[in-house]
Amino acid sequence: MMELSDLVQNIHFVNLFAAIWAPIALMALDFATGYIGACLRGERSSSKMREGGGHKAAEIACILAALIVDGSLMLDIKFVYIVSAYIVIMEVVSILENVKKMLGDRTPGIVDHSIDEMLDQLERSGHPPDEDKDDED
Repeated sequence: MMELSDLVQNIHFVNLFAAIWAPIALMALDFATGYIGACLRGERSSSKMREGGGHKAAEIACILAALIVDGSLMLDIKFVYIVSAYIVIMEVVSILENVKKMLGDRTPGIVDHSIDEMLDQLERSGHPPDEDKDDED
């Protein structure tokens, strides 16, 4: 199985536009699946939604900071690609977790297995998922 650091280094965006908008689109999808899941379970919480919105704002700030670094320094690699790749992976894992919660026992085995594999990779890389993470973030 590929390590998370290898996965991030091997993600190649089509162009800079995709590196900026792919993570933002996935953030929106994560928020939507989390919100819908919370509504289905009757667990909607405005404070948790604000916290999740804060997390999304922080992720966007990281993308903007990476763009500033790339525009200011002459690096051999675009820093925004690394930051965006990591955010894409985080968001995909979160979306899969939301789907798993929405489907419950009806979650397809491949989704269940994929989530477990990605979480294991995150934990081994020293970036464990936030245990208190709510569906809306």
